[in-house]
Amino acid sequence: MVLAAGYGVRMRPLTLLRAKPVLPVLNRPLLHWTLDALARAGVDEAVINLHHLPATVRAAVGDGRRHGLRVRYSHEPTILGTGGGPRRARRLLGEGPVLLVNGDIAFDFDLGRLCERHRRSGARATLALRPNPDPRRYGSIVTAPDGRVRALAGLPRRARGTASLFTGIHVLDPALLRRLPPGASDSVRDLYAPLVGDGEPLLGVRVRGAWYDFGNPKAYLAAQLAMLRSGFGGIGRRRALVHPTARVSAGARVTDAVVGAGTIVEDGAAVVRSVLWDGVRVRAGARVSDSVLATGAAAAAGASVAGRVVVGAAALGRRGVREAGAAGGELQGGQVWAELK
Repeated sequence: MVLAAGYGVRMRPLTLLRAKPVLPVLNRPLLHWTLDALARAGVDEAVINLHHLPATVRAAVGDGRRHGLRVRYSHEPTILGTGGGPRRARRLLGEGPVLLVNGDIAFDFDLGRLCERHRRSGARATLALRPNPDPRRYGSIVTAPDGRVRALAGLPRRARGTASLFTGIHVLDPALLRRLPPGASDSVRDLYAPLVGDGEPLLGVRVRGAWYDFGNPKAYLAAQLAMLRSGFGGIGRRRALVHPTARVSAGARVTDAVVGAGTIVEDGAAVVRSVLWDGVRVRAGARVSDSVLATGAAAAAGASVAGRVVVGAAALGRRGVREAGAAGGELQGGQVWAELK
């Protein structure tokens, strides 16, 4: 099951256009990378939960056949969280172990190996872990030498051991979902921490491979630049990724950047360390750096756009413009401008 219902508040104004799990990443909806990874691991059926801008997820994913699996949807009239969402979808999940994946990450772990470790361990659930680069930002999962989880972000109590980052990928016995109360709940706080407190076996497994978190626009940009450099997903290491339908003038410069479908970069313009969605226009002599320009955005001739998120007001609509303003965006020249942070 892929969790895709969240509002993506920290990613605004971008998530006023599309749900966070289908924001473009290397010119593909983020969920496409996840579904491909699931299919490679032998998964043939996936459930996706929906709440915020559900039509954008359905439009991007459809029935899943292009990814080699079947996709079904679980709509949440009221958002239910990382525990309540799977609990609501319980009847769609079957009786075998369930692989749960956050919809706002990109990764290239061996999911098949993770599932096999879970089956062999006899644990009620198995969490995919990585070294924690910033314990102040990511609450640590503390494990014993044998991998058994002792604490999750200090719950049910502080413990000593190996501290790791929880990747948002885990395998669990779906019968555990009956332990959760009706309504909204959190899988770590309301399910796993009580399990550990009761002495139930919960396993943490360090996984190898790339992992990217798309928490906010700054992280969204940084992750894609890192993915370009590493050749993520078989694209090959490169300084730029330009969609075949984009038009980049021979006199323009595009480096360390992603350029989306139908976007136009005119003569003398420069796009550096930036992501341009579909339908963006960078006019002659403009310079765009360290920025994200979303659908309908434009950089005026000779202008400098640096460290900004720009969204076309027409793409947002009146309500979207109001919500973007409430999130700190400013309406200027038919576009919403926000600081990249």
